[in-house]
Amino acid sequence: MSFFSIFKSRLSKTSNALSFNILEILKKKKIDDVTLEELESVLISSDISLDVVNKLLISINKFRISNDDEIKTVLEVLAENIQSILLPREHILIDADSDEKKILIFVGVNGSGKTTTIGKIANKVSSNKKTLIAACDTFRAAAVEQLENWAKKNNTSFIAGKSNQDPASIAYQATEKFEKEDYDFLLVDTAGRLSNNTNLINQLIKMKNVISKIDSSIKVETVLVLDGTNGSNMIKQAEIFGNELKVSSLIITKLDGTAKGGALISIANKLEIPISYVGLGESVEDLVNFDSRSFARSILNLDEQK
Repeated sequence: MSFFSIFKSRLSKTSNALSFNILEILKKKKIDDVTLEELESVLISSDISLDVVNKLLISINKFRISNDDEIKTVLEVLAENIQSILLPREHILIDADSDEKKILIFVGVNGSGKTTTIGKIANKVSSNKKTLIAACDTFRAAAVEQLENWAKKNNTSFIAGKSNQDPASIAYQATEKFEKEDYDFLLVDTAGRLSNNTNLINQLIKMKNVISKIDSSIKVETVLVLDGTNGSNMIKQAEIFGNELKVSSLIITKLDGTAKGGALISIANKLEIPISYVGLGESVEDLVNFDSRSFARSILNLDEQK
C-alpha cells in the first residue's frame, strides 16, 4: 500500500462524513449565502474551527458551479488551502540517516496512546540505531510492563525504576546510561498527566530539567501525544502542555477511529507546534510521518494526483 493510500483508507471516517456532505451541498450547482452556511455547518461538524472555516469559505465563495468538473475544482481549492495551513507544521522527528543524538520525552494525558507510540517509534529506529527506552511512569505497573514488552520485541535496551519512585531519578539514570554507553536515542515515557494539574505538570518540568543538565550538547525534545478522537479538546491540551513544557512536536494518534479529524487543521492553524507523526491504525506501519498534502486530499476523498 502506498503512503497516500494509507492516509486515504485510514481517514475514511472523516472523509466519508466531510466529503459526502460537501458534495451533496455543491450539487445545487451554485455557491450562495445559503450554500456557504451549509458548508460552514459541515466543516465545523468535523471539528474544524470557525476561523479556519472562514478562510476556506472565502477561497470558494466566488465560484459558479455549472458541472461536475467545477465541483471537483472547488474540492481541489479547499484541499490546497487546507494543505497551505498544514504544510508549515510538517516535521521530521526521527531522521534515520542523521548522526544526531537525541533524547525524546513523551508527555500527554492518560489514554492518548503514548506508551504504544514509543514502542512503534522504537521499532522504526532499532534496526540501525542504538536506542534506550526509559519507563518513568512509576505509578502504573501495567505501563512499565507494556513498554518492557515493546523493548524486548524490538531488541531495545530498557531501564525502569521501582514502583512510585521519583520519575526524575529514573530519568537521570537513563540519561547517564545514554551518555556513557553512547546511545543514539533515548525515548522517555512519562505518566499520563491531567493537563490541568499543576503539581503533575511541575513534575514533568523537573524531569525535563534533570535530563537537559546532563549534556547541553545533546538535543532534547518534548513530544506531546494527543488522542485524535478527542477532536477540538486536543487544542486545550496542546495549549497547556505547549506553554508549560515548550513542546517541540506533536503526535496525533487514533485518527482512523474518528470523524473529527478536522481538529488537526485547527491545531495547525492556531498553534505553532510541528506535527511529526499521525497514528492511522494499530500496527507499527500505521504510525506514519505527517504529510500535509496526503491529509488534505484524503479527508476530501480526492485522488493522489490532480
